[in-house]
Amino acid sequence: MSEEFFDREEFVQYFKDETDELLQTVDASLLRLESFVDADRIDPEIVNELFRAMHTIKGSAGMLGFNEVQELAHRLESIFDLLRKDRMPLSQQSIDLLFEGRDILTALIRALTGEAIVPEGVEGYMERLESFSSLYETAAAIVGEQSESKSGPFEERLDASAEEIAAFEAEVARLLAGPDGDRTAASAVGEPLPQAPALEHHGDAARPAAQPRQEQRRNLSQTIRVDIERLDALLSLVGELVINRTRISDIAATLSRSLSEYKDSAVNSVIEPLAKVLADSAGLLARTTNEIQEGIMKVRMVPIGQVFERFPRMVRDLSKARKKEVRLEIHGADTDLDKTVVDEIGEPLMHLIRNCVDHGIEEPAERLALGKAETGTIRLNAYHEGNQIIIEVGDDGRGIDLARVRKKGIRQGLIAESDKLSDREIMELIFQPGFSTADKVTDISGRGVGMDVVKKNIARLKGTFDIGSVEGAGTTFTIKLPLTLAIIQALLVRVGGELYSIPLDSVIESQRVEMSDVRTVHGNEVITLRGAVVPLLRIGEFFGLGTARDPEKVMIVIVNMQGRQVGIVVDSFQGEQEIVIKPLSDVIGRITGISGATILGNGSISLIIDVHSLVSEAYALGRVARAEYAAV
Repeated sequence: MSEEFFDREEFVQYFKDETDELLQTVDASLLRLESFVDADRIDPEIVNELFRAMHTIKGSAGMLGFNEVQELAHRLESIFDLLRKDRMPLSQQSIDLLFEGRDILTALIRALTGEAIVPEGVEGYMERLESFSSLYETAAAIVGEQSESKSGPFEERLDASAEEIAAFEAEVARLLAGPDGDRTAASAVGEPLPQAPALEHHGDAARPAAQPRQEQRRNLSQTIRVDIERLDALLSLVGELVINRTRISDIAATLSRSLSEYKDSAVNSVIEPLAKVLADSAGLLARTTNEIQEGIMKVRMVPIGQVFERFPRMVRDLSKARKKEVRLEIHGADTDLDKTVVDEIGEPLMHLIRNCVDHGIEEPAERLALGKAETGTIRLNAYHEGNQIIIEVGDDGRGIDLARVRKKGIRQGLIAESDKLSDREIMELIFQPGFSTADKVTDISGRGVGMDVVKKNIARLKGTFDIGSVEGAGTTFTIKLPLTLAIIQALLVRVGGELYSIPLDSVIESQRVEMSDVRTVHGNEVITLRGAVVPLLRIGEFFGLGTARDPEKVMIVIVNMQGRQVGIVVDSFQGEQEIVIKPLSDVIGRITGISGATILGNGSISLIIDVHSLVSEAYALGRVARAEYAAV
């Protein structure tokens, strides 16, 4: 095929996207299959699903000339074929062997796009698979021949050939162990060869379930892959529509007000019908734009389960490495979220789950001594709340020892021993770069890397992060993220003659407060609102706009930042509006407290306040009073 019609890079990326989904299926199915290790029977559909996935990968790789991927997929397919035909027993060692193959296959595919290097020992692993497969094929053939000879049950003849059985078991153990795996071999040699669990089926065991396959084909025929950049371009055009829609609505409203003030009846009789048509058209344009916008946003939405499905395997491997019993519960995997956010949230969630396994869940003996179940539980939950998605990662482990965190903070020079900190502030030490309560470094955690990355990544997604912990009972991390990062509802405010937009997701309420109710504590202003002390931040002064203070009243927008309430002082409220977020030019660079800009209906530009960045910087600079001190 000529280069003109064959873009290899494009086909490689398509192949990787397709196989990523299939390998996630393999992971999930292997985890389900592992639960049948000690069972009498295996669910045949699990094995059929694994066989089909490997068959598809093998076919696609062969068509594109990826010979090594094709060969490995073929040999794994042969193992699944043995399982579904009841010709091979299912053991923990064979499950580990299959997981190893899945990981090598993933590395080979990523090497095609330069995301990884070809792993060492691929040929050795393939030889082990081939020998393993041949061994059981030979055993099955012998069974068939002896069955046909009608010379007695197979089990009786095995008893009569003890030396052959021992040799067979030793060879299986060697193949399962791998080149550096004497441990696995030692655990397998001397143990009876496990009886192959029977597949639960009716009829031919080798026949895949037809109905799910037909359903899969039907679903595939109704699905297309679209480059996310094309959707971004469409969304950008929708953003321009939103701006123009707002502009036309403003023009219609202005014209209507002008006509009501204009007294010339002759002119009004001509203009009023036109104004009505314009107003009706503006309303129709608004409805149509909303429908287009919602449609584009739905197309961009994907289930967060695309991220969640990678974690069961990770928890399995981590719990084995730490010699812990851990169960992962997943709820809300079908909760939709913007594709851009889904792509970015995986790493923070991975760090949190690793933290739960390593720091949260206790060792089995410790859990039993505490009266807990031997198996610890990690809960991963997602659900919608307004225009946000809430993601919770929790465990039923030891919780956060605040006294220990404080001691570590003092030892690492993050706080002084004389510092008076609230429980929340002590807990937030966890998010300091380099902070760790681990007594020793492991390959899982303890290097002080991770939790600060989590906080930064979530803040970059315009989200918030909160921790709830009960010592001895467990910890829950709560992440709140906007459903989309492109079009949001905002409160428009005026400060120093300039318009600013504050995302409504961060706004609790707006208040007009008399200056007599404002007091100064440690050089910073606070108010008391319904019994709670709320520190104030004058953003006009923070941004150096040189605004004059009103001696009688103060206009305040109460915002939420990591569970804290802060009052942002503005000159006036300008109403709510749907805005399109535009990134700032690289020439301008990053501005603390500003996340972007938007074009309003009248053509003016409004900077968008980044509440998290603004308040965090204000606290760091001492421009905002700490509530616990203000209450004194």
